[in-house]
Amino acid sequence: MKKLIYYWGAYGFIELLTYILLFQWVGFWPLFFIQIASTAFGVFIVKRLWRGITQNMREGKVMTPYLLDTICLFLAGFLLVIPGILTSIGGLLLFLPFVRSWIKPRINRWIERRMSQGHFTYFDMR
Repeated sequence: MKKLIYYWGAYGFIELLTYILLFQWVGFWPLFFIQIASTAFGVFIVKRLWRGITQNMREGKVMTPYLLDTICLFLAGFLLVIPGILTSIGGLLLFLPFVRSWIKPRINRWIERRMSQGHFTYFDMR
């Protein structure tokens, strides 16, 4: 728990420095509108993905081949919703296919490791 607090503090400090530098470079209003647009785009993406997931579940379609892409895009939308320049950049990077293809095997290994250790719970929705 202590590490989490240190990581959160370091993230906040780096984010603050980034805001100060960008504020000096582009000014308040462009930075404000970039943040509003980023949040609106993130909300749009998350709502669209959620709507697609629920529709596929209602129709009984198999989502497995696209599940890791969906997780990456959902994470991208979530990062865009969080206020901050670094999280917005991270969210936008997750929209790039080559970044997702680099991250998907790592997510897959993480899930497999969690399942083999017994730290993973899934729900059968039948």
